[in-house]
Amino acid sequence: MGMSFKLSYYNEYKSYLRKHMTDSEFTKYLTEFDVKNIDGYEFLTTSETKEYKVDIYRQYNKSTGLYTYKGYGELTNVDPEKAYAVYCDLEYRKKWDGYANELYVIKETEDEQIIYWRVAYPWPLSHRDYVFQRKSKIIDEDGKKQWCIIGKGLDDKSVKCKSSVIRVIEYEQTLAFQATPSGGTKVFMVYCDNPGGALPAWLINWAAKTGVPKFMDDLQKACQKYDK
Repeated sequence: MGMSFKLSYYNEYKSYLRKHMTDSEFTKYLTEFDVKNIDGYEFLTTSETKEYKVDIYRQYNKSTGLYTYKGYGELTNVDPEKAYAVYCDLEYRKKWDGYANELYVIKETEDEQIIYWRVAYPWPLSHRDYVFQRKSKIIDEDGKKQWCIIGKGLDDKSVKCKSSVIRVIEYEQTLAFQATPSGGTKVFMVYCDNPGGALPAWLINWAAKTGVPKFMDDLQKACQKYDK
């Protein structure tokens, strides 16, 4: 994929984002850069390399036996505009995310995109698929620019679930980016996922615990290759 295609995609997508979006629904996420909201959360782990660092917290849900995760981290050699562009580029996501079997926009309006996503689980587990809503916003206040993407699962049957694939409804992945003084990117993430099926809660929680650092590592590497 050439750089001209990527920039064209990003410019079109950036134009789409700026239409009729209110700041209020993004504020609760962006304030996490200044004050961590971890009431009810426990510290889980820190993952760190030369390229990124992330502190992970989790909150237990008694009804599901699963956790909601928050990640506070930094990409040291990536600027936030590029991180945002890479995360939003669905076609490129299919190149750097080996688990994304299918990923495309079902429909979009001025305010949101509805996206279909099929995720490859390792054998012998069934694949999962998602229909989710994605809203995004670039906020520039008092000289401080922030990027935020909110993704939440939908019970949307406009795309039929294929045989042997399990539809996931309970899902959220929200990311926010902000520049650091050194030229890197602060990252805030909220993640929760109930993949259903016969998977034990301990396995789901283990996958999420290891998946957040892997996502940061994959995102960093994808950003480094995005303009080549």
